[in-house]
Amino acid sequence: MKLTDFSAVAELIKERDYLIGLLIRLSSEARITIKTAMQSSQDLRPDLVERMLPDMKLVIEQAIAVVGEKLAALGVTTEQEAA
Repeated sequence: MKLTDFSAVAELIKERDYLIGLLIRLSSEARITIKTAMQSSQDLRPDLVERMLPDMKLVIEQAIAVVGEKLAALGVTTEQEAA
């Protein structure tokens, strides 16, 4: 990894950590809500959210893989290198 790549690697690691956290949250919560600031905590269509959940998880997993590929392209291949 080049010295100039450190900031790019740091941003990618933050992105990957966020996505992993999001995936963990989606997998662990009993009920997922999608709300706006105008709504309290009720989904307008919780059945749609429930049906979308597997696809949402798949998209997040793919995004994590893309970040891993970008890190590898910068020369980061292990967690120790990323730290």
